[in-house]
Amino acid sequence: MIVGLTGGIASGKSTVSRFFKELGLEVLDADEVVKEVSQKKDIVDRIAEVFGKDILDKEGNLIREKLREKAFEDKKLLKKLNGIIHPQVIEIFVEKKKETPEESIVIFDIPLLYEAEMENLCDKIIVVYVERELQIKRVIERDSNSRELAEKIIDAQMVLEEKAKRADIVINNNGTLEDLKNQVNVVYCNLQKIKNAR
Repeated sequence: MIVGLTGGIASGKSTVSRFFKELGLEVLDADEVVKEVSQKKDIVDRIAEVFGKDILDKEGNLIREKLREKAFEDKKLLKKLNGIIHPQVIEIFVEKKKETPEESIVIFDIPLLYEAEMENLCDKIIVVYVERELQIKRVIERDSNSRELAEKIIDAQMVLEEKAKRADIVINNNGTLEDLKNQVNVVYCNLQKIKNAR
């Protein structure tokens, strides 16, 4: 069974993902896959063509902070970047789905699950929800971003309320870390029941 896990930036999705790993579930992390894909020479060349050579360091590797800033300053550039990277990432997830046995539970940790139209790869979808003001505060604290950049990054994603509406399961992360862990444990037990009932 493939379970999609998504949310917004700084919603706590990575923490939820870690809790699932601690419970023994396999997690395929889209951010890790993106990192691998975007280190490939041909992909780096295509990105540099669109964004300019100043996003590369002396060794010809991507300077991720610079790329991120440019991409979120300009929606057209962000769209082009996604157009280069997403097809390669999707391919890796499609392969993983094919080789996952029915009796296993694998978490597909994908921040842009809906934006990249990857929800059809999942049997169930979990959304980690947080209130917008708390989300902005966490982005500023975590990444030392200005409020303006934090809002731009959040606004580039689908509204969290909308994601929550589409989800099978919503994990609310407006409370403490302990609350979050308890919710994950409950969801884990429910996923096991669903899997065993199949």
